[in-house]
Amino acid sequence: MNCWYCKKELQDIPKKIPFKATCDYCAAWLHCCKNCRYYSPGRHNDCLIPDTDYVGDRERSNFCDSFEVNKQNTPDDGPSKSDVEKRLFGSDDEEKKPDDEDPKERLRRLLGE
Repeated sequence: MNCWYCKKELQDIPKKIPFKATCDYCAAWLHCCKNCRYYSPGRHNDCLIPDTDYVGDRERSNFCDSFEVNKQNTPDDGPSKSDVEKRLFGSDDEEKKPDDEDPKERLRRLLGE
């Protein structure tokens, strides 16, 4: 199995994960919604099982009896943090084009003068 947070492969994991088990690499909780095969953001309680109790923090340990390890948690799941940052804020490599227009002229144009 892989940790939901750091995506590193974990060895010697018991079949039934203890409630307070943590990742050996990043100390993220293992018995949590984000590491469960039923975790489904957007569904009722973000879970495929309709009658589960509400869990406020999907990243923290919980006592859900329906928990099963998500074996699909692989290192290539989703974009990396740096990819998301580049998409949101642009790349540092991109050149910023200087605004050649005179600010006063731009203001006049905006005000319709």
